[in-house]
Amino acid sequence: MKRIYDKPRIEKYIEKHQIYQYFDTPDLTFFACRYQKGEFLNQSDKEETYLQFIVDGIVSIYFVREDGSKYSLECGEDLLLIGEMAFASPPPSPFLFYAEAVTEVTSIVISLEQHRTALQKDRRFLNFLVYVLSRKLSLVTGCESISLPLEERVLNHMKYYCQDGILNGIEKTAFRLHCSSRHLQRVLNYLEQQKIVEKCAKGTYRLL
Repeated sequence: MKRIYDKPRIEKYIEKHQIYQYFDTPDLTFFACRYQKGEFLNQSDKEETYLQFIVDGIVSIYFVREDGSKYSLECGEDLLLIGEMAFASPPPSPFLFYAEAVTEVTSIVISLEQHRTALQKDRRFLNFLVYVLSRKLSLVTGCESISLPLEERVLNHMKYYCQDGILNGIEKTAFRLHCSSRHLQRVLNYLEQQKIVEKCAKGTYRLL
C-alpha cells in the first residue's frame, strides 16, 4: 500500500465520483491510497481507522465463517465504501469481512481518528451510511457460500479464528467445521505431510 498526497489528483477523483455529495461536514481532509493486486484494503480482525472510497480498480469483498466457509459479498468496479462497519460498530463483528484488491486499486481516504466526531453529527453522511449498510445486509442474506474442500476450510479456520494459528481439540473443531473427527484427522495428517501445519501435541496443530 502506498499513500498519495497529490492534491490535484485527489481532487480530480473526488469530483469525478462526486464524493462531496455524501457529506455536509466542511473541511474534510482526504488523501489517497494505492494497492497492488492481492493486497487487503482492510481486515475486520484488525481495528480500522479509515473510510475508503474505491475510485479505481476492482475490489472483492467477502467474509469467512467459523466453519471455514467463504462467502463472496461483492466484487466490482462501482464506487464502494470500505470501513463503514468500523465506523458504525467497533470490532469484533459477527463475521470477518475482507476487502481484497483484484486489480491495482486506488481509494480516497478519510481518517476516522480525525473526523469521527464530526461525521457522527453529519446527517447527510449518516443517511448515506444507512444506505450502504442496508445494501450490504441484503447482499449477505442473499449470498451463497463458495464450495470449498475441507482442507481449505480447515486452513481458513486456523488462519482467521485460531489464536496464533493454533488449532486445539479435534472433536470440538470437527463440530465447528461440520465434519467427522476422523475426516478432520485425515485432513490434518495430510496437511502435516505437506508441511502446511505441524503437530505440537495430541489434538494440537499449528499453521506454518
